Amino acid sequence: MSLLPSQSARLPYLFLILIFSSLLQLQAQELNEAQDTCLSQERTAGILFYNVENLFDVSNDSLKNDHEFTYLGLRRWTYGRMLDKFRKINRVILNAGKWSPPVLVGLCEVENSWVLNRMLDETGLRQLGYRLVHFDSPDERGMDVALLFLYERFQVSGAEPITVDFGPGERTTRDVLYVKGVMDGLDTLHVLVNHWTSRYGGSAATQWKRAYTAQQVRLFTDSLLAQNPRRLVVVMGDFNEPHHSGLFSEYLGAGRLEDGVNLVSPALYLSGDAGTIKYRHLWQVFDQIMVSRSFFETERPIFMEKPEMRIIDFPFLLERDDKFGGDQPFRTYVGMRYHGGYSDHLPVWVEFKTSTLVGEDMLTDPFEEQESGRLGDIE
Repeated sequence: MSLLPSQSARLPYLFLILIFSSLLQLQAQELNEAQDTCLSQERTAGILFYNVENLFDVSNDSLKNDHEFTYLGLRRWTYGRMLDKFRKINRVILNAGKWSPPVLVGLCEVENSWVLNRMLDETGLRQLGYRLVHFDSPDERGMDVALLFLYERFQVSGAEPITVDFGPGERTTRDVLYVKGVMDGLDTLHVLVNHWTSRYGGSAATQWKRAYTAQQVRLFTDSLLAQNPRRLVVVMGDFNEPHHSGLFSEYLGAGRLEDGVNLVSPALYLSGDAGTIKYRHLWQVFDQIMVSRSFFETERPIFMEKPEMRIIDFPFLLERDDKFGGDQPFRTYVGMRYHGGYSDHLPVWVEFKTSTLVGEDMLTDPFEEQESGRLGDIE
């Protein structure tokens, strides 16, 4: 007598096995399709730079020439005016990216970490996820640069100030801020925030200082790219120099993508009448964001589709220019008179795409502050 089930008895079992196998194949197919969909999805990552025009606290710093920005100073700077300035900067940041706030915000003309931290707290930017990197610079007026970042999308792994020394007898100036960090867990960005010497005293007489600063920035970026030519480098700032100036090509090595340069200036693709600052009747682009050409390798996890920079010119940032015609930036001050506007500069914006691939320049080491010997605020 056989103990094995008959052929007719085995048929239900075979049928169940067939159904189960089909279900597994269908589940695997759906999983693969879901993974393919995730891989094909891209996020955007915006970077904003903004010269905020004199973001000072209300206290007199005995080590800085900032007395004019106190209640008793020439500009009658008050706590209420400072809070209003916070709200205006907050409005710009939140509106710049529409539904996607900028991952990085470079700022210049800020006095210290205290005023930046107070701004994050008073406006709700801290609750949104913004943190900051700032070092006190040797600038006589306390004019510093800083970087705000969304900590959920950008993990800082290092930062240091790059000192710009013009030599004996020359006035001290602000540093260039260098920050490196991993964006979206994909690849490392190397970011330099600049505010080059103003044209006060004459553009020709002061241009050598801007050229010298450009050389220092180029030495730094060249050293980064010498270690890895495909590094993602961002150079942003108020350069106090028109974007088409030969200074950028000669001393910084910047240019158009088709020029084969290491540092690409998307501002060079703007229309001829564009500008971030206005002097009399003339608009000029002093503020820009430059990127290394490796951003245009579209197989990278972080990339740009084309060299494009947008000037943020919301109507609330502008006012009618009754003297020279057209519009002009809605300033905080006109001379020493409080005007109640936003800034004498317009902000600028570039946008990256991010995919789910992991780049070769990932930095996984925990952040360690550089031994700069300088007071810094890094969160």
